[in-house]
Parts: sequence; C-alpha cells; structure tokens
Amino acid sequence: MKHGFGYFACLLLTALLLASCEKPVLVVEETPSQGSSNVVIRIADMETGWGNNASRAMTPVSEVCTRLNCAIYQNGSPVKSINQVNEDTDFGTIALQLEPGAYQLLLLAHSAKKNITTTDPTKLQFTNPNTATGTGFSDTFYYYGDMTVSSEGATVDVSMKRATAMFRFVTTDTKPETIKRIQFYYEGGSGALNAVTGYGCVDSKQSVFVDFDDSQTGQALQIDMFTFLHNERGNVSFTVKAFDENNQIKFSKEFKDVPMQRNCITRYTGAFFGGSGPDNPDNPDNPDNPDPDNPDNPDNPDNPDEPSALVIQVDPEWGEIFDYTF
Repeated sequence: MKHGFGYFACLLLTALLLASCEKPVLVVEETPSQGSSNVVIRIADMETGWGNNASRAMTPVSEVCTRLNCAIYQNGSPVKSINQVNEDTDFGTIALQLEPGAYQLLLLAHSAKKNITTTDPTKLQFTNPNTATGTGFSDTFYYYGDMTVSSEGATVDVSMKRATAMFRFVTTDTKPETIKRIQFYYEGGSGALNAVTGYGCVDSKQSVFVDFDDSQTGQALQIDMFTFLHNERGNVSFTVKAFDENNQIKFSKEFKDVPMQRNCITRYTGAFFGGSGPDNPDNPDNPDNPDPDNPDNPDNPDNPDEPSALVIQVDPEWGEIFDYTF
C-alpha cells in the first residue's frame, strides 16, 4: 500500500506540474511576436505621365530616391511614422502592426538632405538646402489615401505619383576656371507639398547654390532644379548667377515666367558663359531614366500564413520635355 500510494502521489504531482506549464505556453502562442506585422503596403501601378510616354517600367525606389517617409494618421492625428534611408538594409519595404480601424496612409519618396516632417500631410515642407536646417529640393513621389485595417490586417495596393516639375538648365558653352558656384533663385513654385491635393501649398522663394571643383572646368553643364506647382501647370521665374572664388557675380541671366508642368521637364539651353572655353562637343548622353537597363525587381513570394513586406517601387521616367533656347 505504501508503494502504491507513493506511486499515485508521484503521478498526481507530475499531472499538476504539467497543468501548471500549459497556460503560459498557450498565452505565448496566442500573442503575436514583437516583430510581427499585420499590414503590408505595396505599389500596384504608377502614373503614366503625358505625351508619348504612355507606359512605364517599374523601378525599385532605391534606384531613384535616397529617403522614404511613411506616416499613418487616424482622425487627423499622427499614429505612426517610419523613416528610412537607402543605407538601411530594409530600405523600400513597409510592414507594420496596427489595431483594426480606419486610417490615412502617406508615402513620400525623395532625395532631400533630411527627413520631411509628416505631422501635417497638407504641408510637407522642403526648405532651402543651403541653411543648417534646410532639407533641400529634390525629385519627389507621393501617395495619400484611406486605409482600413480589419481584424486580419490589411494589404494595401498604392500608386505613387511624381509631385515635382523640373527646370533643366543646359549650357552650350563651357564653365570657366574662375567660376566656383552657381545660384538658382526661383519664384512662383512651392517648397511645400500638400499630399492630399498633390500640389504645392505655399508661395516660395527657393534658392539653391551649386558648387564646382576643378574637374568641371572646361565642361558644359546640365543642372536640374525641382519645385511643386500650385496646379498641373504653372509659370516659374528663375534667376541664374555665376560667382567666382571671391563671391563676385561674373555671369547672370533671368528667365521670366518659365512654363512648367508636373511630371515634365522644361529645358533651357544656351550660351551662359559668353561663349567661354573651346567649342563644346556634343553633350554626353544624360538619359532621363537614371538606370534604363535595370532588371525587373524579383517578386516577393506570397506567404499564406503571414503578410510579407514588398519592395516599394517608383516610376523615374518623366513625361514630355519642353525645349527652349536662350
């Protein structure tokens, strides 16, 4: 009897120990891991542009932009934000955890010096790059729209559009050795973007300095400036000044009411340095697509058990190029 009672007590103690271990195991299985995500954001298509560019190839965002800002809003208030730079190993992937509910989603891809503050999606401010706190003006893509997260999560297909218009300044003559920097001062565009409308939302006076080293002496120049227009089309006035090492103006030219269009290039070509330097040979090929031979981005395989983050892609190609000479 003593041996039987001892055997029974041992079994009972073992059962109690097993029962005490079951509850924590079940809790861990039912609680998502810290790094899990229930929302996946992916690009479905891109803006097709104007003119002859009726269709576009998809390009990874890392080929076009150096920064990616993602912000989530609910009832007008910021809920979550994710900022990435192209040095990050996961640059261009968006996967996050959100409670069920209705949200608004903002995506902003650009190459400014700093992240853009996304507190207010109706005023995303790009500021003078020549100041200590300036972000800079760059080619910019955006998306803003509603997003609903259910108890199972959400997979959101978005289309990113180019928000900027470009002024391309091309010289047919070459830069003299004495010229060390060029200033572009422009009025009529906007340095801030309203992502809800897709247009500029402030009247900006933008100023950008471009510095040169000895390697550019004797070379023709091509310089690109970006701005947000207040509508699909608009006029922007540019003043271009060239300075020597003593910050003295040596060459200057003003372009009034330059016609510009979103997602299009307005190109002004001419002799700016008074015909200085030897005759300039044909300008080297500078395709508008920075990487036209880029292979298609591999598809991310579907995982039926857990949502996976996909590489965000943008369309680097532009619409029409409007050519002017000066």
